[in-house]
Amino acid sequence: MNNLLISNFQSSKWAAEPLWLESFFAQISELNVTESIADIEVAVKPRSYSVIGGRAVINISGVLLKTVPGWLRFWGIEATGYDEIQAQIGQAMADDSIQGIHLQVSSPGGIIDGLAATADAIFAARSSKKVTASVEDMAASAAYWLASQAETIEADRTAEVGSIGVYTVYLDSSKAADEAGFKVVLIKSGEHKGMGVMGVEISDEQIAAVQDVIDKLTGQFVDSVAAGRAMDAGAVKKLATGRLWIAADAKKLGLIDRVTTNKQTGNSNVQSKKGETKMDNENETAQAEIEKAVTESAAAASAAETERMKAMSEAFADDPEYAIKAFTAGKTLEQAKADYCDVLREKLAKKPEEKKTAGGAGGGEPLASGSSDGESGGDFMAQAQEMAKEKGITVTAAMKKLSRKNPALHSAYVNRPKEAGIEEYRDAG
Repeated sequence: MNNLLISNFQSSKWAAEPLWLESFFAQISELNVTESIADIEVAVKPRSYSVIGGRAVINISGVLLKTVPGWLRFWGIEATGYDEIQAQIGQAMADDSIQGIHLQVSSPGGIIDGLAATADAIFAARSSKKVTASVEDMAASAAYWLASQAETIEADRTAEVGSIGVYTVYLDSSKAADEAGFKVVLIKSGEHKGMGVMGVEISDEQIAAVQDVIDKLTGQFVDSVAAGRAMDAGAVKKLATGRLWIAADAKKLGLIDRVTTNKQTGNSNVQSKKGETKMDNENETAQAEIEKAVTESAAAASAAETERMKAMSEAFADDPEYAIKAFTAGKTLEQAKADYCDVLREKLAKKPEEKKTAGGAGGGEPLASGSSDGESGGDFMAQAQEMAKEKGITVTAAMKKLSRKNPALHSAYVNRPKEAGIEEYRDAG
């Protein structure tokens, strides 16, 4: 399944840095993504912007996709959806308390699908809100297309900017098929139908047709940058070689407006050349506040989500599909465990009722009917819950006490059929 996912991604049109994209594909190939998991729809709460100094700060980071699938978020791979960016812009435009929109960019670019519409939405926002952008590490290809639609762009002095262009990849595996001793016959309705099918040769006519699409998409890219940056389209076209430039060189070429540095001292706009104009103190202070707030907010959110993802993975290691659904639905671990009781009950309802005994193959009383120490209260878990209520302690603490008091009952509980442990998912800790 992973190879199919990667193949589908690779055959798309991309405006991204190839090395970063290869790393993205490598991360996907290492994931345990089944067909059922890949089909899970995104159910997470829509991302919201931060409001700092009257400006809506929209974070654009990681690989850019039309929509970020839930399984990708679950495994902690950084990505941003064009649908999320457009939604945040729409919210900011509708909020009269928002005076401006700021794009905080750190991305190697992404897929073409949905990109042009997102860039248009950013440019259109300039009609009623001040739109600015800043680049932390990289604004490559699709990420630069978006940033270029802001009124002004500033970038850290070590940031890389540019990579204007589009590409796609098709694998011609016909030679490999020949060497393996078989021929793949593609029955098609037209010259360009079925291009890229495994084992079928890719013709020059097919390559020319795809090249035409790539050229026209790049033309749209160039025209959009020219409009956003108020540059001559011919000048931008000369820069559309796919190359990245360091911030200072990007400024000379007109791709950005300012180079920022010395962020650790709060002075985010010391220019690299003597005599260059500095931002006024008000803008300088506001930008420093934005960068600090975004960094702190992103770090806190990332840490929390990573911890939740890890906890879900460990708690439901045998059912990753449920874990991902619970994660993308925004559930806490406690909620997921409680809801999993119903999942297990549904599974049990589909199976013949089985008696679960504590006495092994030789028979004995069912776990739920009593225990070897003569105490009332049923099986190990029921007794632990009863003890917790009586002593005013957590169920986990009660389980530890009971396991020492009645090791035989605890052993029977540990070795019970998995389905018998439904109630354990009601415990958060």
